[in-house]
Amino acid sequence: MSLLSELDDDLREVFVLSELEEMAAHEIGEALAVNTNTIFSRLRAARKAFEDALGRARARDEWRIK
Repeated sequence: MSLLSELDDDLREVFVLSELEEMAAHEIGEALAVNTNTIFSRLRAARKAFEDALGRARARDEWRIK
């Protein structure tokens, strides 16, 4: 399972545009017709959700290695 697939659609969209496409928040806001403050909020939530998913994946991998 992809770590990105664990994110909600709105969070994944903002995360991909920011982290992978390297777009600035104001560019993302314009592209999605969403307020820049909303973009920052979603990006914060997306980064947290991604880190949580990454932690779970690492824990699963460590368990398999043991």
